[in-house]
Amino acid sequence: MKKLLHLAPLALAIAASSASAQDTDDTLARMQQQLNSMQQQLNATNNDRVRFNGFFSTGVARASNDAGFAGITEKTNVADLSLLALQGTFDVTEKSQAVLQLVGRGSDDWEPQVEWAYLSHRPTNNLQLRAGKMRIPFFMYSDSLEVGYAQPWARPPQSVYGPIAITSYVGADASYNFNFENSSLTATAFTGFTDEDGNSGDVELRNMGGINLTWTDYIWTVRGVAATAETYIDATKLGALAPPGIKVNSLLADFSRGNFYGVGASYDDGEWQIIGEVTRVEVDGKFPDTDSAYLSVGHRFGSWTPYVAAGWIESKDESERTGAFIPGAVPESILNYQREEFSVGTRWDITPGVAIKADVTHVRGLDKGYGNLNVEHMVFNDTDSTNVFTLKLDSAF
Repeated sequence: MKKLLHLAPLALAIAASSASAQDTDDTLARMQQQLNSMQQQLNATNNDRVRFNGFFSTGVARASNDAGFAGITEKTNVADLSLLALQGTFDVTEKSQAVLQLVGRGSDDWEPQVEWAYLSHRPTNNLQLRAGKMRIPFFMYSDSLEVGYAQPWARPPQSVYGPIAITSYVGADASYNFNFENSSLTATAFTGFTDEDGNSGDVELRNMGGINLTWTDYIWTVRGVAATAETYIDATKLGALAPPGIKVNSLLADFSRGNFYGVGASYDDGEWQIIGEVTRVEVDGKFPDTDSAYLSVGHRFGSWTPYVAAGWIESKDESERTGAFIPGAVPESILNYQREEFSVGTRWDITPGVAIKADVTHVRGLDKGYGNLNVEHMVFNDTDSTNVFTLKLDSAF
């Protein structure tokens, strides 16, 4: 009995020690659980504030000759159709966002370039202000110009989208959305400048300003744009395309006034998809004033969307260019435009986010104007038409 009495304090001490250890383990477990919960909340907050998406395109294209329509020749081309882009959207506050888009193009050895880098702010639900580097808002597909998955075609119609090679500008815009009962109207004013490598040389726009209006009832969409800028085009890039020994100095342009006007409309009821745009470009001096248009009609059959499209472009001021071939100089007539293009193609959405497109485009009237074509081939060959065959894979994620 005495032994038991002597052992009792020891048993109580051991029990107390065990209970204390158990309490410590429970406390540590609760602390770990709270820490995990806090970490999950923090990760969730970060995930909500930062979002990433992107798009990818690749494909092959080949033409029936070296006229160079859309940059495609008899040599099978893969690099020019390939690109990978990553876009990050960062919520600075509940009303402010920062957007960054990096694009790597196969034609540029996949060197990443900043295509978008801007800050946006919404003082009200209907008003949005943006500043930074953004897409020039000339066309219906300006914001998704390189997002092939967002377009029905293998490539945007070159009659309208081809002559304007510059795609981005640095500046600011303001958009206001007017909501009606079954439709909405968005008015956007923009201003800024750009300095990019265009398809006829370095293109610089200063003091650019414009406005576009977009109305939609979510089946019909109608869009109009008008813009003006001081324009400088350095045509020395034509030297790489011209025959050996031919100069391009006579085509250099000082700053002059350039204007752009465009009207577009689309109809999409889930089955039929009809899209059309009409544009006018006016540039003082030797560079061409052009009128252009296209019309595209497609119909969805499940995951298949076959389409047909027709486009036209014509320069309106040939009298300002002599058109004569002067030894040692590029003929000014190479800047003329006058051609028609016809496309037949199909889009196959193999899975959500991935589409395969096949397209055949016939272009005629090339002998009436060499604008945006292979100068050397067109100067020394009697080429009045070309056919371009394209197979493309587009993805968005």
